Amino acid sequence: MRQMAGSGRAALVSMLLIAARLGLAQSPPCDPNLPQQAQNPYGYRLRGDRCEGIYIQEVSAAPLQIVSWTRSFPDYDLNSKQPVTIEWDTVRGDGIVRLRAQGLRRRLYYRMDALRPSGSSLYIWPSDLLSALGISRREIGVVGVSRSAVAGAERDIYLPLRISQAAKPEHAVNYRLVLLPGVEFKEIFLTLTAVTGDQATPLKNGEPVGYGYYPAEEPIELPIPGIQRRGFYHLEISGTFKSGGASAAELWFYHPGS
Repeated sequence: MRQMAGSGRAALVSMLLIAARLGLAQSPPCDPNLPQQAQNPYGYRLRGDRCEGIYIQEVSAAPLQIVSWTRSFPDYDLNSKQPVTIEWDTVRGDGIVRLRAQGLRRRLYYRMDALRPSGSSLYIWPSDLLSALGISRREIGVVGVSRSAVAGAERDIYLPLRISQAAKPEHAVNYRLVLLPGVEFKEIFLTLTAVTGDQATPLKNGEPVGYGYYPAEEPIELPIPGIQRRGFYHLEISGTFKSGGASAAELWFYHPGS
């Protein structure tokens, strides 16, 4: 009887996993808030397993957006027909992985959205639309987000992405963060904390970036070095506006080690 009960539970788990994957496949990842151009062949729409393309106009956004979080992202060849490989390390939890790419060039209203099942660690991204629109590596940001329980709460966890047209993206030592400010900032500050269970260890405490110039709608690329120990981390980005006022954003991520 115990063997039959165990087999029944295993079958039920298998059926639930299959149902979840089918549900993911049947749910298009398109963002309904993006105004679409139905007649534009490059318009934002469902393209196979992803939604990708140009939308009509800019949508409202926070004053300080996190638009890219990568561990390696070398230049790609727009003339090559090779797809772009996106890899990441899985974290505990059963959330799906949400991938998003967006244009960083001023007035480039481009997005790519894809959903990957829980436990996946790879996505093959066709490069045909990037090539057709002439979007270079410097003009795009990519993030991957999943859900996991950290520090007593369910949180969005940013996955450090490894992106390349090569067969196997490299594991770089440092992380790179790209921010997109909606207004001009006077200064930006970073606070980095390692989180182990209920214990928080500060690594940076409100350190100024020190670039001296942060214009609106111009991407800000920041290296985040010195992360060595495996585990979860919390990165807080705060900034003061040149015109007065302030804004902040936060990023939880998991470092898998070397």
